[in-house]
Amino acid sequence: MNAVANAVHAAIRQWSPYQEAVFAFGDDPRAGNAVVIAVAGSGKTTTLVELVRRMGGNSISLAFNKKIADEQVSRGINARTFHSLCAGPVRNYLGGKMDADKLRNLMFAAVADGALSQVDATMYAAFAKRCVGLAKNAGIGCLVQDTEENWAAIVDYHDVEIDDDRGDVARGIEIARALLAASNASCDYDFDDMLYRAVKDGIRLPVFDMVCIDEAQDTNALQRAILRKIMHGGSRLIAFGDPAQAIYGFRGADSSAMDLLADEFDCKRLPLTVSYRCPRAVVAHAKQWVDHIESAPSAAEGSVATLDTWTPATFAVGDMVVCRTTAPLISVAYALLRAKVAVRVLGKEIGQGLTALVKKMNTTGLDRLAEKLDAYSRREVERAIAKGNDAKAAAVADKVESILCLMEALVGDEKTVPGLIRLIESLFNDREHAVQLSTIHKAKGLEAKRVFWLDAHKCPSKWARKPHQLQQEYNIMYVATTRAQEELIMIDSEARGY
Repeated sequence: MNAVANAVHAAIRQWSPYQEAVFAFGDDPRAGNAVVIAVAGSGKTTTLVELVRRMGGNSISLAFNKKIADEQVSRGINARTFHSLCAGPVRNYLGGKMDADKLRNLMFAAVADGALSQVDATMYAAFAKRCVGLAKNAGIGCLVQDTEENWAAIVDYHDVEIDDDRGDVARGIEIARALLAASNASCDYDFDDMLYRAVKDGIRLPVFDMVCIDEAQDTNALQRAILRKIMHGGSRLIAFGDPAQAIYGFRGADSSAMDLLADEFDCKRLPLTVSYRCPRAVVAHAKQWVDHIESAPSAAEGSVATLDTWTPATFAVGDMVVCRTTAPLISVAYALLRAKVAVRVLGKEIGQGLTALVKKMNTTGLDRLAEKLDAYSRREVERAIAKGNDAKAAAVADKVESILCLMEALVGDEKTVPGLIRLIESLFNDREHAVQLSTIHKAKGLEAKRVFWLDAHKCPSKWARKPHQLQQEYNIMYVATTRAQEELIMIDSEARGY
Protein backbone atom coordinates (compact mmCIF):
# COMPACT_ATOMS: atom_id res chain seq x y z
CA MET A 1 0.00 0.00 0.00
CA ASN A 2 1.59 3.30 -1.12
CA ALA A 3 1.48 6.65 0.69
CA VAL A 4 -1.53 7.96 -1.28
CA ALA A 5 -3.48 4.78 -0.65
CA ASN A 6 -2.59 4.97 3.03
CA ALA A 7 -3.95 8.50 3.25
CA VAL A 8 -7.17 7.54 1.47
CA HIS A 9 -7.56 4.49 3.73
CA ALA A 10 -7.15 6.56 6.87
CA ALA A 11 -9.60 9.17 5.63
CA ILE A 12 -12.45 6.78 4.88
CA ARG A 13 -11.99 4.37 7.78
CA GLN A 14 -14.55 4.73 10.57
CA TRP A 15 -12.68 4.18 13.81
CA SER A 16 -14.45 3.14 17.01
CA PRO A 17 -14.23 5.31 20.16
CA TYR A 18 -11.87 2.68 21.63
CA GLN A 19 -9.56 2.92 18.62
CA GLU A 20 -9.66 6.71 18.67
CA ALA A 21 -8.68 6.57 22.36
CA VAL A 22 -5.63 4.46 21.46
CA PHE A 23 -4.64 6.97 18.76
CA ALA A 24 -5.11 9.88 21.15
CA PHE A 25 -2.92 8.12 23.69
CA GLY A 26 -0.23 7.66 21.06
CA ASP A 27 -0.45 11.31 20.02
CA ASP A 28 0.24 12.52 23.58
CA PRO A 29 4.02 12.35 24.17
CA ARG A 30 3.45 12.64 27.92
CA ALA A 31 0.96 9.76 28.13
CA GLY A 32 3.60 7.10 28.80
CA ASN A 33 3.21 3.40 28.02
CA ALA A 34 0.13 1.24 27.53
CA VAL A 35 -1.14 -2.28 27.10
CA VAL A 36 -4.15 -2.49 24.79
CA ILE A 37 -6.48 -5.31 25.82
CA ALA A 38 -7.81 -6.34 22.42
CA VAL A 39 -10.50 -9.03 22.16
CA ALA A 40 -10.63 -11.51 19.28
CA GLY A 41 -11.57 -9.84 16.00
CA SER A 42 -11.27 -6.32 17.38
CA GLY A 43 -9.09 -5.00 14.56
CA LYS A 44 -6.02 -5.20 16.76
CA THR A 45 -3.44 -5.37 14.00
CA THR A 46 -5.23 -2.75 11.90
CA THR A 47 -5.26 -0.42 14.91
CA LEU A 48 -1.59 -1.09 15.63
CA VAL A 49 -0.58 -0.41 12.02
CA GLU A 50 -2.56 2.85 11.97
CA LEU A 51 -1.00 3.91 15.28
CA VAL A 52 2.55 3.27 14.04
CA ARG A 53 1.74 4.99 10.74
CA ARG A 54 0.52 8.08 12.63
CA MET A 55 3.46 8.07 15.01
CA GLY A 56 6.02 7.84 12.20
CA GLY A 57 9.64 8.59 13.05
CA ASN A 58 11.85 5.98 14.66
CA SER A 59 9.13 3.42 15.42
CA ILE A 60 8.93 -0.36 15.19
CA SER A 61 6.25 -3.02 15.50
CA LEU A 62 7.41 -6.35 16.93
CA ALA A 63 5.28 -9.24 15.70
CA PHE A 64 4.88 -12.79 16.98
CA ASN A 65 5.85 -14.47 13.70
CA LYS A 66 7.25 -13.64 10.26
CA LYS A 67 3.89 -13.89 8.51
CA ILE A 68 2.40 -11.17 10.72
CA ALA A 69 5.51 -9.00 10.39
CA ASP A 70 5.53 -9.32 6.60
CA GLU A 71 1.85 -8.36 6.44
CA GLN A 72 2.53 -5.24 8.50
CA VAL A 73 5.50 -4.31 6.31
CA SER A 74 3.24 -4.61 3.25
CA ARG A 75 0.95 -2.08 4.93
CA GLY A 76 3.72 0.48 5.13
CA ILE A 77 5.28 0.26 8.60
CA ASN A 78 8.59 -0.92 10.05
CA ALA A 79 7.83 -4.37 11.46
CA ARG A 80 10.10 -7.21 12.57
CA THR A 81 9.94 -10.32 14.69
CA PHE A 82 11.94 -10.34 17.91
CA HIS A 83 14.24 -12.94 16.38
CA SER A 84 14.88 -11.10 13.12
CA LEU A 85 15.67 -7.94 15.11
CA CYS A 86 18.35 -9.78 17.08
CA ALA A 87 19.68 -12.22 14.46
CA GLY A 88 22.10 -9.86 12.71
CA PRO A 89 23.66 -8.35 15.85
CA VAL A 90 24.03 -11.82 17.45
CA ARG A 91 25.60 -13.28 14.30
CA ASN A 92 28.04 -10.37 14.01
CA TYR A 93 29.00 -10.54 17.68
CA LEU A 94 29.47 -14.30 17.93
CA GLY A 95 31.00 -14.80 14.49
CA GLY A 96 29.58 -18.33 14.27
CA LYS A 97 26.89 -19.94 12.16
CA MET A 98 23.21 -20.71 12.60
CA ASP A 99 22.82 -24.35 13.70
CA ALA A 100 19.27 -25.57 14.31
CA ASP A 101 20.71 -28.85 15.71
CA LYS A 102 23.22 -27.13 17.96
CA LEU A 103 22.13 -28.81 21.20
CA ARG A 104 22.04 -32.28 19.66
CA ASN A 105 25.49 -31.75 18.16
CA LEU A 106 26.83 -30.61 21.52
CA MET A 107 25.46 -33.80 23.10
CA PHE A 108 27.26 -35.88 20.46
CA ALA A 109 30.47 -33.93 21.12
CA ALA A 110 30.19 -34.54 24.87
CA VAL A 111 29.92 -38.28 24.26
CA ALA A 112 32.87 -38.22 21.85
CA ASP A 113 34.99 -36.33 24.40
CA GLY A 114 34.06 -38.74 27.19
CA ALA A 115 32.32 -36.00 29.20
CA LEU A 116 28.98 -37.82 28.88
CA SER A 117 28.29 -41.52 28.63
CA GLN A 118 26.31 -42.91 25.71
CA VAL A 119 23.81 -44.32 28.21
CA ASP A 120 23.17 -40.89 29.74
CA ALA A 121 23.03 -39.25 26.31
CA THR A 122 20.39 -41.72 25.15
CA MET A 123 18.36 -41.50 28.34
CA TYR A 124 18.45 -37.74 28.88
CA ALA A 125 18.93 -36.13 25.44
CA ALA A 126 15.30 -35.15 24.81
CA PHE A 127 14.80 -34.02 28.42
CA ALA A 128 17.99 -31.94 28.47
CA LYS A 129 17.33 -30.24 25.13
CA ARG A 130 13.76 -29.36 26.12
CA CYS A 131 14.93 -27.98 29.47
CA VAL A 132 17.69 -25.89 27.89
CA GLY A 133 15.24 -24.33 25.43
CA LEU A 134 12.87 -23.39 28.25
CA ALA A 135 15.78 -22.19 30.40
CA LYS A 136 16.91 -19.83 27.65
CA ASN A 137 13.40 -18.40 27.33
CA ALA A 138 13.29 -17.92 31.10
CA GLY A 139 16.68 -16.19 31.04
CA ILE A 140 18.55 -18.68 33.21
CA GLY A 141 22.03 -17.30 33.79
CA CYS A 142 21.19 -13.74 32.80
CA LEU A 143 17.76 -12.83 34.18
CA VAL A 144 17.53 -15.43 36.93
CA GLN A 145 20.24 -17.42 38.68
CA ASP A 146 21.46 -20.72 37.28
CA THR A 147 20.48 -22.80 40.30
CA GLU A 148 19.14 -26.33 40.62
CA GLU A 149 16.02 -24.89 42.26
CA ASN A 150 15.26 -22.65 39.28
CA TRP A 151 15.78 -25.52 36.84
CA ALA A 152 13.50 -27.74 38.94
CA ALA A 153 10.83 -25.01 38.84
CA ILE A 154 11.00 -24.96 35.03
CA VAL A 155 10.67 -28.76 34.88
CA ASP A 156 7.66 -28.68 37.19
CA TYR A 157 5.86 -25.76 35.53
CA HIS A 158 6.20 -27.15 32.01
CA ASP A 159 5.73 -30.81 32.96
CA VAL A 160 9.00 -31.84 31.33
CA GLU A 161 9.63 -35.54 31.78
CA ILE A 162 12.34 -38.06 31.04
CA ASP A 163 11.33 -40.58 28.38
CA ASP A 164 12.99 -43.51 30.19
CA ASP A 165 11.31 -44.37 33.51
CA ARG A 166 14.71 -45.31 34.94
CA GLY A 167 15.80 -41.70 34.57
CA ASP A 168 16.42 -39.41 37.54
CA VAL A 169 15.27 -35.79 37.32
CA ALA A 170 18.22 -34.51 39.35
CA ARG A 171 20.64 -36.20 36.95
CA GLY A 172 18.67 -34.88 33.98
CA ILE A 173 18.91 -31.33 35.32
CA GLU A 174 22.64 -31.78 35.90
CA ILE A 175 23.09 -32.78 32.25
CA ALA A 176 20.84 -29.92 31.06
CA ARG A 177 22.90 -27.39 33.03
CA ALA A 178 26.10 -28.73 31.50
CA LEU A 179 24.49 -28.57 28.06
CA LEU A 180 23.53 -24.92 28.57
CA ALA A 181 27.10 -24.14 29.67
CA ALA A 182 28.45 -25.82 26.53
CA SER A 183 25.94 -23.90 24.41
CA ASN A 184 27.00 -20.61 25.96
CA ALA A 185 30.66 -21.40 25.23
CA SER A 186 29.93 -21.95 21.54
CA CYS A 187 30.07 -19.24 18.86
CA ASP A 188 27.35 -21.02 16.89
CA TYR A 189 23.75 -20.18 17.68
CA ASP A 190 20.29 -21.69 17.40
CA PHE A 191 16.85 -20.09 17.25
CA ASP A 192 16.59 -19.58 21.04
CA ASP A 193 20.11 -18.08 21.14
CA MET A 194 19.05 -15.18 18.94
CA LEU A 195 17.27 -13.66 21.94
CA TYR A 196 19.11 -15.36 24.78
CA ARG A 197 22.63 -14.46 23.72
CA ALA A 198 21.57 -10.91 22.88
CA VAL A 199 20.60 -10.48 26.53
CA LYS A 200 23.20 -12.68 28.19
CA ASP A 201 26.16 -11.25 26.26
CA GLY A 202 24.94 -7.66 26.38
CA ILE A 203 24.90 -7.36 22.60
CA ARG A 204 23.98 -3.91 21.33
CA LEU A 205 20.64 -3.74 19.49
CA PRO A 206 18.94 -0.90 17.57
CA VAL A 207 17.08 1.60 19.77
CA PHE A 208 13.65 3.05 18.96
CA ASP A 209 11.56 5.98 20.14
CA MET A 210 8.27 4.07 19.84
CA VAL A 211 7.87 0.30 20.22
CA CYS A 212 4.62 -1.54 19.56
CA ILE A 213 4.05 -5.26 20.12
CA ASP A 214 1.49 -7.46 18.39
CA GLU A 215 0.22 -10.61 20.18
CA ALA A 216 1.83 -9.37 23.38
CA GLN A 217 0.07 -12.08 25.41
CA ASP A 218 2.59 -14.55 23.94
CA THR A 219 5.74 -12.76 25.15
CA ASN A 220 8.12 -14.16 27.76
CA ALA A 221 10.77 -12.90 30.17
CA LEU A 222 13.50 -12.85 27.54
CA GLN A 223 11.41 -10.76 25.16
CA ARG A 224 10.71 -8.26 27.93
CA ALA A 225 14.46 -8.01 28.43
CA ILE A 226 14.87 -7.33 24.68
CA LEU A 227 12.36 -4.49 25.03
CA ARG A 228 14.51 -2.89 27.72
CA LYS A 229 17.51 -3.09 25.39
CA ILE A 230 15.80 -1.36 22.45
CA MET A 231 14.24 1.47 24.48
CA HIS A 232 15.95 4.59 25.78
CA GLY A 233 14.81 6.81 28.65
CA GLY A 234 12.26 8.64 26.51
CA SER A 235 11.00 5.66 24.49
CA ARG A 236 7.37 4.61 24.63
CA LEU A 237 5.82 1.15 24.55
CA ILE A 238 2.30 0.22 23.42
CA ALA A 239 1.60 -3.51 23.54
CA PHE A 240 -1.46 -5.05 21.89
CA GLY A 241 -2.78 -8.42 22.97
CA ASP A 242 -5.56 -10.52 24.44
CA PRO A 243 -4.84 -12.30 27.75
CA ALA A 244 -7.66 -14.72 26.94
CA GLN A 245 -5.78 -15.89 23.83
CA ALA A 246 -2.64 -16.84 25.78
CA ILE A 247 -2.46 -20.53 24.83
CA TYR A 248 1.27 -21.01 24.18
CA GLY A 249 2.45 -21.68 27.72
CA PHE A 250 4.01 -24.92 26.51
CA ARG A 251 6.41 -22.80 24.40
CA GLY A 252 7.60 -20.79 27.38
CA ALA A 253 5.28 -17.82 27.04
CA ASP A 254 4.07 -16.36 30.35
CA SER A 255 0.34 -16.91 30.87
CA SER A 256 0.22 -13.53 32.64
CA ALA A 257 2.39 -11.78 30.03
CA MET A 258 0.13 -8.75 29.66
CA ASP A 259 0.12 -8.10 33.41
CA LEU A 260 3.88 -8.56 33.58
CA LEU A 261 4.38 -6.05 30.76
CA ALA A 262 2.01 -3.58 32.42
CA ASP A 263 3.81 -3.84 35.75
CA GLU A 264 7.36 -3.80 34.41
CA PHE A 265 6.85 -0.86 32.03
CA ASP A 266 4.30 1.09 34.12
CA CYS A 267 1.60 0.75 31.47
CA LYS A 268 -1.89 2.17 31.41
CA ARG A 269 -4.55 -0.33 30.29
CA LEU A 270 -6.64 0.62 27.26
CA PRO A 271 -9.62 -1.43 26.04
CA LEU A 272 -10.27 -2.61 22.49
CA THR A 273 -13.33 -4.68 23.20
CA VAL A 274 -15.52 -4.56 20.08
CA SER A 275 -15.27 -7.70 17.93
CA TYR A 276 -15.76 -6.96 14.25
CA ARG A 277 -15.25 -10.61 13.31
CA CYS A 278 -17.92 -12.36 15.34
CA PRO A 279 -21.70 -12.05 15.04
CA ARG A 280 -23.84 -11.34 18.07
CA ALA A 281 -24.66 -14.97 18.86
CA VAL A 282 -20.99 -15.95 18.86
CA VAL A 283 -20.05 -12.96 21.02
CA ALA A 284 -22.76 -13.94 23.50
CA HIS A 285 -21.32 -17.46 23.62
CA ALA A 286 -17.79 -16.13 24.14
CA LYS A 287 -18.87 -14.00 27.11
CA GLN A 288 -18.76 -17.06 29.39
CA TRP A 289 -14.94 -16.76 29.22
CA VAL A 290 -14.43 -13.04 28.42
CA ASP A 291 -17.26 -10.95 29.79
CA HIS A 292 -16.01 -7.65 28.30
CA ILE A 293 -16.17 -8.69 24.63
CA GLU A 294 -18.75 -6.61 22.68
CA SER A 295 -20.55 -6.99 19.36
CA ALA A 296 -20.02 -4.36 16.68
CA PRO A 297 -23.07 -2.11 16.22
CA SER A 298 -23.53 -3.44 12.69
CA ALA A 299 -22.92 -7.08 13.58
CA ALA A 300 -25.25 -9.69 12.14
CA GLU A 301 -27.09 -12.01 14.50
CA GLY A 302 -25.26 -15.15 13.36
CA SER A 303 -25.84 -18.44 15.12
CA VAL A 304 -24.46 -20.95 17.59
CA ALA A 305 -25.93 -24.41 17.11
CA THR A 306 -25.39 -28.10 17.77
CA LEU A 307 -25.78 -30.77 15.09
CA ASP A 308 -27.00 -34.15 16.31
CA THR A 309 -25.45 -35.92 13.31
CA TRP A 310 -23.18 -35.05 10.41
CA THR A 311 -22.10 -36.48 7.07
CA PRO A 312 -19.39 -35.43 4.60
CA ALA A 313 -22.08 -33.41 2.81
CA THR A 314 -22.38 -31.26 5.94
CA PHE A 315 -19.11 -29.50 5.09
CA ALA A 316 -18.13 -27.20 2.24
CA VAL A 317 -14.86 -25.78 0.96
CA GLY A 318 -13.92 -22.83 3.15
CA ASP A 319 -15.34 -24.34 6.34
CA MET A 320 -13.05 -24.79 9.32
CA VAL A 321 -13.22 -27.71 11.74
CA VAL A 322 -11.38 -27.22 15.04
CA CYS A 323 -10.72 -29.63 17.88
CA ARG A 324 -8.72 -29.74 21.11
CA THR A 325 -6.89 -32.91 20.00
CA THR A 326 -5.70 -34.42 16.74
CA ALA A 327 -7.26 -37.90 16.64
CA PRO A 328 -10.90 -36.77 16.15
CA LEU A 329 -9.76 -34.45 13.34
CA ILE A 330 -7.99 -37.33 11.61
CA SER A 331 -11.18 -39.38 11.77
CA VAL A 332 -13.26 -36.62 10.17
CA ALA A 333 -10.54 -35.83 7.62
CA TYR A 334 -10.47 -39.38 6.31
CA ALA A 335 -14.26 -39.54 6.15
CA LEU A 336 -14.19 -36.44 3.95
CA LEU A 337 -11.40 -37.82 1.77
CA ARG A 338 -13.35 -41.01 1.12
CA ALA A 339 -16.31 -38.88 0.07
CA LYS A 340 -14.00 -36.98 -2.31
CA VAL A 341 -14.27 -33.74 -0.33
CA ALA A 342 -11.02 -31.73 -0.52
CA VAL A 343 -9.51 -31.58 2.95
CA ARG A 344 -6.40 -30.22 4.63
CA VAL A 345 -5.20 -30.80 8.18
CA LEU A 346 -3.14 -27.83 9.41
CA GLY A 347 0.22 -28.39 11.05
CA LYS A 348 2.91 -30.15 9.02
CA GLU A 349 4.88 -30.88 12.18
CA ILE A 350 1.92 -32.87 13.52
CA GLY A 351 2.01 -35.08 10.44
CA GLN A 352 5.78 -35.38 10.73
CA GLY A 353 5.38 -36.46 14.36
CA LEU A 354 2.91 -39.20 13.37
CA THR A 355 5.22 -40.44 10.63
CA ALA A 356 8.20 -40.42 12.99
CA LEU A 357 6.32 -42.55 15.53
CA VAL A 358 5.32 -45.06 12.82
CA LYS A 359 8.96 -45.35 11.76
CA LYS A 360 10.11 -45.59 15.38
CA MET A 361 8.08 -48.78 15.79
CA ASN A 362 10.42 -50.32 13.17
CA THR A 363 8.06 -52.88 11.63
CA THR A 364 6.73 -53.55 8.14
CA GLY A 365 3.42 -55.19 9.07
CA LEU A 366 0.29 -53.31 10.16
CA ASP A 367 -0.76 -55.98 12.66
CA ARG A 368 2.62 -55.86 14.34
CA LEU A 369 2.56 -52.05 14.17
CA ALA A 370 -0.77 -52.01 16.01
CA GLU A 371 0.63 -54.30 18.71
CA LYS A 372 3.75 -52.20 19.17
CA LEU A 373 1.75 -48.96 19.24
CA ASP A 374 -0.57 -50.39 21.89
CA ALA A 375 2.37 -51.48 24.04
CA TYR A 376 4.07 -48.11 23.53
CA SER A 377 0.92 -46.21 24.48
CA ARG A 378 0.32 -48.25 27.63
CA ARG A 379 3.93 -47.91 28.73
CA GLU A 380 4.31 -44.20 28.04
CA VAL A 381 0.92 -43.20 29.44
CA GLU A 382 1.57 -45.15 32.65
CA ARG A 383 4.99 -43.55 33.00
CA ALA A 384 3.63 -40.07 32.42
CA ILE A 385 0.79 -40.50 34.92
CA ALA A 386 3.15 -41.97 37.52
CA LYS A 387 5.31 -38.86 37.19
CA GLY A 388 2.29 -36.55 37.37
CA ASN A 389 2.71 -35.47 33.74
CA ASP A 390 -0.90 -35.70 32.63
CA ALA A 391 -0.31 -33.50 29.59
CA LYS A 392 2.30 -35.92 28.23
CA ALA A 393 -0.08 -38.84 28.81
CA ALA A 394 -2.77 -37.08 26.79
CA ALA A 395 -0.36 -36.23 23.96
CA VAL A 396 0.88 -39.82 23.67
CA ALA A 397 -2.64 -41.25 23.68
CA ASP A 398 -3.79 -38.72 21.07
CA LYS A 399 -0.89 -39.48 18.73
CA VAL A 400 -1.35 -43.26 18.92
CA GLU A 401 -5.11 -42.97 18.49
CA SER A 402 -4.57 -40.84 15.38
CA ILE A 403 -2.34 -43.48 13.79
CA LEU A 404 -4.69 -46.35 14.67
CA CYS A 405 -7.60 -44.43 13.16
CA LEU A 406 -5.74 -44.06 9.87
CA MET A 407 -4.70 -47.70 9.89
CA GLU A 408 -8.35 -48.74 10.07
CA ALA A 409 -9.12 -46.50 7.10
CA LEU A 410 -6.60 -48.14 4.77
CA VAL A 411 -8.02 -50.36 2.03
CA GLY A 412 -6.70 -52.72 -0.63
CA ASP A 413 -3.10 -52.42 -1.68
CA GLU A 414 -2.64 -49.41 0.60
CA LYS A 415 -2.92 -51.57 3.73
CA THR A 416 0.82 -51.33 4.34
CA VAL A 417 3.13 -49.24 6.46
CA PRO A 418 4.31 -47.24 3.39
CA GLY A 419 0.63 -46.78 2.46
CA LEU A 420 -0.05 -45.46 5.97
CA ILE A 421 2.79 -42.95 5.66
CA ARG A 422 1.50 -41.80 2.25
CA LEU A 423 -1.97 -41.30 3.76
CA ILE A 424 -0.55 -39.17 6.59
CA GLU A 425 1.36 -37.05 4.09
CA SER A 426 -1.74 -36.58 1.93
CA LEU A 427 -3.72 -35.19 4.88
CA PHE A 428 -1.08 -32.68 5.95
CA ASN A 429 -0.67 -31.01 2.57
CA ASP A 430 -0.72 -27.38 1.46
CA ARG A 431 -3.94 -27.28 -0.57
CA GLU A 432 -5.98 -24.13 0.11
CA HIS A 433 -9.35 -24.77 -1.55
CA ALA A 434 -10.48 -27.36 0.96
CA VAL A 435 -12.22 -27.92 4.25
CA GLN A 436 -9.62 -26.84 6.80
CA LEU A 437 -9.18 -29.04 9.88
CA SER A 438 -7.06 -27.76 12.74
CA THR A 439 -6.26 -28.17 16.38
CA ILE A 440 -7.41 -25.09 18.26
CA HIS A 441 -3.78 -24.14 18.89
CA LYS A 442 -3.10 -24.11 15.15
CA ALA A 443 -6.32 -22.16 14.44
CA LYS A 444 -5.27 -19.16 16.52
CA GLY A 445 -5.14 -16.15 14.21
CA LEU A 446 -7.42 -17.79 11.63
CA GLU A 447 -11.12 -17.34 10.90
CA ALA A 448 -13.88 -18.76 8.73
CA LYS A 449 -17.52 -18.00 8.02
CA ARG A 450 -18.56 -21.41 9.34
CA VAL A 451 -16.59 -23.01 12.15
CA PHE A 452 -17.36 -26.53 13.33
CA TRP A 453 -16.14 -27.20 16.86
CA LEU A 454 -15.50 -30.92 17.08
CA ASP A 455 -15.99 -32.57 20.49
CA ALA A 456 -16.42 -29.30 22.36
CA HIS A 457 -17.75 -31.32 25.28
CA LYS A 458 -14.23 -32.62 25.89
CA CYS A 459 -13.00 -29.15 26.82
CA PRO A 460 -11.46 -28.39 29.21
CA SER A 461 -9.12 -31.36 28.98
CA LYS A 462 -9.41 -33.83 31.84
CA TRP A 463 -5.62 -33.72 32.06
CA ALA A 464 -5.50 -30.02 32.98
CA ARG A 465 -5.34 -29.86 36.77
CA LYS A 466 -2.94 -27.10 37.75
CA PRO A 467 -4.46 -23.58 37.86
CA HIS A 468 -2.37 -22.28 34.94
CA GLN A 469 -3.26 -25.37 32.89
CA LEU A 470 -6.97 -24.84 33.49
CA GLN A 471 -6.69 -21.18 32.52
CA GLN A 472 -5.00 -22.20 29.27
CA GLU A 473 -7.92 -24.58 28.60
CA TYR A 474 -10.50 -21.82 29.10
CA ASN A 475 -8.46 -19.63 26.76
CA ILE A 476 -8.46 -22.44 24.19
CA MET A 477 -12.27 -22.63 24.38
CA TYR A 478 -12.50 -18.88 23.82
CA VAL A 479 -10.14 -19.09 20.83
CA ALA A 480 -12.22 -21.89 19.29
CA THR A 481 -15.43 -19.89 19.63
CA THR A 482 -14.07 -16.64 18.24
CA ARG A 483 -12.83 -18.11 14.93
CA ALA A 484 -16.43 -17.94 13.62
CA GLN A 485 -17.47 -15.05 11.38
CA GLU A 486 -21.06 -16.21 10.88
CA GLU A 487 -21.87 -19.62 12.34
CA LEU A 488 -20.42 -21.69 15.18
CA ILE A 489 -21.58 -25.31 15.01
CA MET A 490 -20.89 -28.00 17.62
CA ILE A 491 -20.51 -31.56 16.34
CA ASP A 492 -19.55 -34.87 17.93
CA SER A 493 -16.91 -37.03 16.24
CA GLU A 494 -19.00 -40.13 17.00
CA ALA A 495 -22.30 -38.71 15.70
CA ARG A 496 -21.96 -39.70 12.04
CA GLY A 497 -25.22 -39.86 10.15
CA TYR A 498 -24.10 -42.50 7.67
